Amino acid sequence: MKTKSWITLSLLLGFGISLVLLQSCEKLKEATTFKITYDLPDSHITIDSISISQLKTEMVLYSQSNSAINIDSIVGTQTGLIDRASFYKLKFSIISPEIAKINWLTSARVTVTPQGGLPIEIATSPIINETDRSIDFVVKDVDMLAAVKNPFIITLLGDLNGNIPTLPMETLLESGIEITISPL
Repeated sequence: MKTKSWITLSLLLGFGISLVLLQSCEKLKEATTFKITYDLPDSHITIDSISISQLKTEMVLYSQSNSAINIDSIVGTQTGLIDRASFYKLKFSIISPEIAKINWLTSARVTVTPQGGLPIEIATSPIINETDRSIDFVVKDVDMLAAVKNPFIITLLGDLNGNIPTLPMETLLESGIEITISPL
C-alpha cells in the first residue's frame, strides 16, 4: 500500500515538474525570438490610360515578377532558425501630378503569387477617402516564407468607382517583409 502511494506521488510530482518546464520552455522560446525587417525595392508605376469601359470593375493596376528574396543574405548565419516571413508594409502613393487623388478607387488589394502557385491575398485597403493621395494597406498575417524564397509575382488590384483619374499619373508601391527568427 505504501509503495503505491509513493509511485502515485512520484508520478504526480513528475507530471507537475514537466508542466512547469514546458511552460518555461515556451517562455524561453518567446524571449529569444526576434524579428528582422527588410524593405523591398520600391516599384515606380506609371498609370497612363484606363479604359472607360473598365472603370466599374476590379482591374490590375500593377503586376511585377520578382526574383526570389535571398533570405540567407538578409539573416546571415541565422538561416536555419527562420520561423516565418511575412509582409509588414505595403503602401501605394501618388507621386505626380500633385493635384491627383486616389478617389477613383473604391478599394484595393495586393496579392502575391508564388512560382507555380495560386495568388495569395496579403493586404487590403482601408476605406479610401476623397482627399487621400496614398493607401497604407492593412497587411494580413500570412506566412510567405516558401513563396518569397522562389520567384513570385506581386499584384496590385483596384476596384474602380467610375471617376476618371488624372492621367498620366506617377505612383509608387513600397513594400517590406518581416522575418521571424527563433533559435529554440
